[in-house]
Amino acid sequence: MRRRPGSGGLELTGDQSVVGGVSLATDPGGIVLGFDQHQNPVTLQLFRAEPTRVLLIDRGWVERLLMLRALAIGARVVVHTPDEPLWAGFGESVTGRTDLFHAAPPYQKVELPGTVAAPVLFVAERHPLSVPDLGPWQALLTVAGWFGEYVAQSLFEADVVILRRLTERQLAAAATLMRLDAMQAATLQATPPDGLVVYEAGSWQYLRLATTQIEQQLFGAPQ
Repeated sequence: MRRRPGSGGLELTGDQSVVGGVSLATDPGGIVLGFDQHQNPVTLQLFRAEPTRVLLIDRGWVERLLMLRALAIGARVVVHTPDEPLWAGFGESVTGRTDLFHAAPPYQKVELPGTVAAPVLFVAERHPLSVPDLGPWQALLTVAGWFGEYVAQSLFEADVVILRRLTERQLAAAATLMRLDAMQAATLQATPPDGLVVYEAGSWQYLRLATTQIEQQLFGAPQ
């Protein structure tokens, strides 16, 4: 995926075979993020029989990767965004269908029940989104471009937190909100572009992203 020169939209280089070429799924509702230091796969269980909330600190690259992988396991994706035109054609280009991906304004409520065969991923871009009635086989991915006090509520509610490299200013906020120790802080300062730190159930895990050839063609190298 890349911006068209002089345009607010996206130029998509994939076609309807794109989703079929993403083969990093594991158990139903789970997607592989990458591999740990021992080359063991690290999986994000995005869809479960109970609601799942994920906070991602990212400027768009990992967000698009997660949405594509969610579509690849049969999910429907709703992006709540202030930049609707930016997502024009994304879903149809990678799935060949018009009913699996939808962009909506930040606070527009979208009713879409989730099932084990057709889970639903709601994505909140830049604006924290409250989905109090989030149900089984539904997940909320809150995407924040930087870590600060404004993510406190999303952080408190999150089942999983996915972090990338943080600046010193962001680390100061994270140290307070997440009670980072010295090793965790050092890791978050040195994380490479293809590195992630995942916090879930009180444990930290460092991993390197795994990407398919199709994902690399669409999104380029991790950034």
